[in-house]
Amino acid sequence: MKQVLFLLLVFCCVFGQDFFVKNSCPYGLWSEGRGAGNGRLPGESTYIKYVPSGQTVSYTIPSEGLAATRFWVKYGCDSKGANCIMGDSVANLDIYPTTGCPPNGGCTSPVDSLFEATWGCKTGGNCPPTYFDTSQVDGYTLPYKLHISGNTQCDCTGSGCATLTLIDGSQLDVRKCPTGEDLSSNGAYSQYKNQDLRVIKNGQIVGCRSPCKQMNLPPILSGNGLPDGSPQAIYYCCPTPNPSNCQISQGCILPTQCHAGPVANTQYVKLIHQLTTGVYAYSYDDGVGEHVCPSSGVQYTMEYCPPGAASYPASA
Repeated sequence: MKQVLFLLLVFCCVFGQDFFVKNSCPYGLWSEGRGAGNGRLPGESTYIKYVPSGQTVSYTIPSEGLAATRFWVKYGCDSKGANCIMGDSVANLDIYPTTGCPPNGGCTSPVDSLFEATWGCKTGGNCPPTYFDTSQVDGYTLPYKLHISGNTQCDCTGSGCATLTLIDGSQLDVRKCPTGEDLSSNGAYSQYKNQDLRVIKNGQIVGCRSPCKQMNLPPILSGNGLPDGSPQAIYYCCPTPNPSNCQISQGCILPTQCHAGPVANTQYVKLIHQLTTGVYAYSYDDGVGEHVCPSSGVQYTMEYCPPGAASYPASA
C-alpha cells in the first residue's frame, strides 16, 4: 500500500496539472496558451480553451520543463472563440486559416493581461527553477489574481526564501488608464505630449496600452507606428538588439539608461505600481516583476475577475 501511495504521489508531482485559468467573470472567456515561437503547447491540439463563467481549465507542463510560454484570455468572442473584442492579438490559423487574424478589422491590440513562464524540469537533481511573471509591459485588459500553491518557497535570497502565494492585479482598472500621457521624451518630441492610452471598442474601454505600445503600434490600432529603436520611442520601449555593443545612436539602450529615462516616471508605470505589487510595468522592471519558484510541486492559478476586482469592461 505504501508503495502504491508513493507512486501516486510521484505521478501527481511529475505529471500533474501545473497551470490553471479560472474564470470568475460573469461571462465566458477563452484561454489562449502559446509556447516558444508562438507555437502550440505540448499535448494541446489547439491554442484555445473555452472557460465558462465560474469554471477552470488546466495545462500540464512536460516533466522536462518548457521555455517561453504565455497565457492570456480572450473576451467578447463568438461560440468558436473567434472575432473577439479583445485577445485576438496573435495570428491563429486554426480559427482564421486564410488571414490569421479576424478578417474584419484584423488582430486586436496586444495589451492582454499576461502570465509568462519558463518552466524548470520536474525530475533530476539539477533542475533549474521556474521563472515567471505577470506582465503589464504591453498593457492590461482584465483584472486578475495569480494564486500560487504547493511548494511556495519562492524568490530565494542569500538569507532564505520567501513564501509567495499571491500576485494581486485585481485592481487593474481600465477606467484609470491615462488619457493625457506625456510621451515627449522630456519635451524633445512635443507631438507626443498628450497621448490617450485607452483601447476603446463599441463605446467601451477594453484595454490600456503601455507607453511602448502607444509608440510602436500601427495607427490602425491607435498607436504612433514608430520602431522601438527610434529616437521618439527608444526611452519607452528600451530595446537591446545588440547588448555587446549597445548604443543609443544604433537603437539600443542599456538597462541603467532605461531606468533613468522617462518611462519609469510615466503616469502608466506609476499607475501599475500603485494598483499592483510584484508586476512588470516596463522593460527592465525586473526588480519588481520577475519571480522564481521551485521547478516541481508548485501550481499556478490565474483567476480573472476575482471577487472585489475592478469592473471590466467600462463605459468610455
